[in-house]
Amino acid sequence: MRVSEHVRPGRKRAPLLRYVRINLPRATRLLLLLVVAVIGAASAAVALSDHPPFAFATPILWAVCGAAVVFGAMGLVTSARIWAWGAGIAVASLLVYFGGLAGDAPYVWNGASVVLAATWNVTLLASIGYLVLFWALRYGTIVAAPDDQNFMD
Repeated sequence: MRVSEHVRPGRKRAPLLRYVRINLPRATRLLLLLVVAVIGAASAAVALSDHPPFAFATPILWAVCGAAVVFGAMGLVTSARIWAWGAGIAVASLLVYFGGLAGDAPYVWNGASVVLAATWNVTLLASIGYLVLFWALRYGTIVAAPDDQNFMD
């Protein structure tokens, strides 16, 4: 899509981020898969701990982990555009994190180990990271395989 199509009425130029184009589709695809794998691994680590963030959190954490495994397997073997599913996994992980804030999140002052508290915070940071990457993908700043940008501007 040409940058000139994003010029708003009354303006001379498109927004600055429309001019930033990173055309590394396979690297971006692997990065998105890696971030979801981190979300799944952190969710599994919290689920395996003896400090659930709230009542009945363990099955939900395992569901996030299972969805991340399925997402990773599909991302490796298919060329489908599955990035919105990853956004769903990231949002589910964020909801679990915020549920833990309302409950008994595994922080050091709540009796959890430093490693478990750090793993718990990784669920938040990785989810936010995926959502930022997903936004950049939708906005057109980055591109993930099988697409490419062809540099038509």
